[in-house]
Amino acid sequence: MKKGTPILALLFALLALAGCSSTPEPVAAPGPLVLRLSVDQPSPERVEAARGQAVELTVTSEEPVDVHVHGFDVLGWAEHDKPAVLRFTADRTGTFEVEAHPDTLLVQLVVR
Repeated sequence: MKKGTPILALLFALLALAGCSSTPEPVAAPGPLVLRLSVDQPSPERVEAARGQAVELTVTSEEPVDVHVHGFDVLGWAEHDKPAVLRFTADRTGTFEVEAHPDTLLVQLVVR
């Protein structure tokens, strides 16, 4: 038996009794980030998401508009009584603007 082995065995036994484990428990992924945005009542702000988190944006508008998220390949079209619904995974970090064109900033999505 190698020198120090009984000490390691004792340490692992104590950790097990204390409810600890030598391997970390997997961290649960956060649930989806669901945002409801309006072109007609914009309120530019920052919203945070975790990298890998699912994102669902529902955008309403009284007038027809294109909607897109910079940095992600998602586009939508909103018009009266027909919201745009954009779904994607925030798979990169950074700050990404969600815009309705021609020039309405809806929100900044900060992915960490």
